[in-house]
Amino acid sequence: MILLLAFSAALTTARAETSELAPLASRALLLDIAHAGDQLVAVGDHGHVLLSADNGRTWTQSLTPTRALLTGVAFADAQHGWAVGHDGVILATTDGGKTWTHQDDGRNLDTIFLDVLFLDARHGFAVGAYGKFLATADGGKTWTPHKPSADEVHYNRITAGPGGELYLAGECGLVLVSTDSGQTWTRSEVPYEGSLFGVLPLDDTTLVAYGLRGHILRSPDRGATWQPLNSELPVLIMAGCKLKNGTVVLAGQGGNFFVSRDAGRTFQSWQPAGFGTSVADLTQAADGALVTVGEAGALRVQLP
Repeated sequence: MILLLAFSAALTTARAETSELAPLASRALLLDIAHAGDQLVAVGDHGHVLLSADNGRTWTQSLTPTRALLTGVAFADAQHGWAVGHDGVILATTDGGKTWTHQDDGRNLDTIFLDVLFLDARHGFAVGAYGKFLATADGGKTWTPHKPSADEVHYNRITAGPGGELYLAGECGLVLVSTDSGQTWTRSEVPYEGSLFGVLPLDDTTLVAYGLRGHILRSPDRGATWQPLNSELPVLIMAGCKLKNGTVVLAGQGGNFFVSRDAGRTFQSWQPAGFGTSVADLTQAADGALVTVGEAGALRVQLP
């Protein structure tokens, strides 16, 4: 499956200097999407970074100093953003994604970053395969390695709750929780031993975790306890978001979506007509539409 390129071994060839303009970049493999003020920013294969100022209807490509697969993107505000990926790449922008510069030293080509999160313009994290975890307190000028867990598993996604808690999801049913801005981490006992691809905070206490074979779990107490839910379809679930009206949407393999309108207590499967492509990430645009990224690039979807 093409989405799992994000978790394959890093390329061994020398890192190319810059990405190339590609007319069909918005229809090529994209793995993550973020808000940068009123803009959407998506990243993916061949170092592609795409910007949209019209809620994902049209996209403009920004050149980057890499052709590595980019797997994660995050913005602290409308101007300051970061992207990470294969070949140990960490890129930064100070102009809303128009231009990008390296913050990595180019020496760690065997490192695969899978996600990035910034709490503000100075404090952030880059996480990835085999227990890779870096933190910065100076906007990425320097990065310090940490070891949140003794298990060197893949850290697939790092998210922040509205109360400042941090959640790290990974292989082997791993969910780690930090209440001190990432200084220390505590393992949450999840009744599932497969890979988890994210923890989605719904409010100050409620969490939804999702992963392989349609597994969805809900916690009402910040990860102290978990309740497995039935997702109806045993497909890989890669992404999730909470909409402005409180609806929770998860998405993944084969264009399958799972929708909850009761704060994650139950989910119903849904597949938009003509939508058969796998989803790596999704977000809600300012006009209310869902914007997904994945195998077929960036697509807009309207909930029924």
